[in-house]
Formats: sequence, structure tokens, C-alpha cells
Amino acid sequence: MKKTVIYYFSGTGNTWWVATRLAEALQPHHHQVSIHSIETLMLEDVSAELSDIDHVVLGFPVYGSTAPRPMLDFIHTFPAANGRQTITIFATQALASGDTALMISRMLAQKGYLVQQARHFRMMNNLHLPRFKFYPPKNDYRSERLLARTLPRVVDLAREIATGKKHITGNNPLGHLLGGLQRRHIDALIIKASAEFRVDQKRCILCGKCLRICPTGNIRRAQEQLHFAKDCVLCLRCYSHCPTAAILLGEGSADVHKYPRYKGPGPGFNVDVLIK
Repeated sequence: MKKTVIYYFSGTGNTWWVATRLAEALQPHHHQVSIHSIETLMLEDVSAELSDIDHVVLGFPVYGSTAPRPMLDFIHTFPAANGRQTITIFATQALASGDTALMISRMLAQKGYLVQQARHFRMMNNLHLPRFKFYPPKNDYRSERLLARTLPRVVDLAREIATGKKHITGNNPLGHLLGGLQRRHIDALIIKASAEFRVDQKRCILCGKCLRICPTGNIRRAQEQLHFAKDCVLCLRCYSHCPTAAILLGEGSADVHKYPRYKGPGPGFNVDVLIK
């Protein structure tokens, strides 16, 4: 039986959903699978586990044709391959992702891992803000319909991993062009957007949920008010999962009908699964 580990970072649940479905789809192929949110791990935990692993999977959401900073930091400290270990990279996207998974896979290849797959999966958008207007997220049957379309592609990836079939997405001139253009602007976009975080004090009930779920500890509480530091990665977890929609990104976002918050993949999703 092959031993496989899946490490993922998920802002609002999409990558968690793909990682979880992939773990389930690998089991009939005689893969013993462990799955971890990188937010729950220490470097020594990763090093110890990898010493006995045959295949590695890394998953993350697309941020301007690259990975979010928590995953990039994780990769930076990721141990070198132990022998001829194989690896799969997958990225979840809303629209176009360029050569994201391919670019990240090359970082792992430099550490000695044999890249088998670099794949992208279309999931529901969660970025719809007054200054950055994409299509609004849907929290109804349209989200479930998208999940139903994505699941067979996840099952296909499990089959490719099991058979060793190589599948690389984005390795073409258009993918490289789009990827390069998006990566050039993503850092500035994150800085500009995150500077607009505000708290509607009339809505805020000081429940502490945003402090607890923030992956970078960017939200602080002082004198019965919330404050934002400068370590935001724009995962939108606090914005999307505040129970009273008290966290705003631009004044217009107070209108929850015009700027609905994405509640995650499917009914009953609980954001706590991302941090446990």
C-alpha cells in the first residue's frame, strides 16, 4: 500500500473540499492517505512524516497565478525529497489561473521531488469587493452544481496519481503569459485591498471568531474594538465568515446583498475544519 500525504492551505474552504475529496478518491486505489491543513503543523511534524511517505500532494487557492503567502512560506521550509518521492500540485481557481500549479511544482522539483501532476480546479469565487469586482459568490444550488462538475475531475486526478500518469496544466505560451502578468500585480493588489479592512462597530458583537480563524494573527482586540495589522494575506476568511457581516472591505461592502459573503463549499460547511 502506497503512503500519501496531502498538505493544503484553504482560505474559505474550496481547497479543503478538493483535498478531502481527493483523499477519499485515493483510498480505493490502495493509498494510505493522511491530510493536513498547513496551519496545524510544525516543521518537525512535516519532516518526521515525510520520511515514510511515497507521494506528496500540495493544494492551495490561486492568488494572482501564484500560491498565497502561507503556502509559499511552507514550501520555502519544506524538506528535500527522501529518495525518489513523487509529488502532485493542485490549485483551486475562480477564473483563469495561468501556469500557477506548474510554477509551484518547479519549486518542489528543485527540492528533488518528481512532479507527476500540476492541476487546476474551478471552484466558486470568493473575491467580490467594491474595488475588485468579479462575479458575486453563490451560496445556493449553483455552488452545489459546480461541486458536482468538479468532483469527477478530482476522481480523475486520484486515478492519475495511482497509475503514475503525468498531467501538467498551464505549460503553454498563453498560460505563461497570463501567469507572468498576474504575478506582477498580486502583491500590490493584496496590500491595496487589505488596507481597506474596517469593522462596523454597530454590527460587531466581539465574539472573537475572526481572531480565532485568521491564519496570520492579523486581527487584534484592544479596548473592546478590533484592529487590523499589516500581515493580511487576503484570504477573506474573516470577511466571509463573520456571523454578523461586521468586517468590511470598503464601505460599499456593508451591503451584503450587493456584496454577498462566500460561506464555503456546500451547505453545512464549518470554517473551523481549516484550523483543526
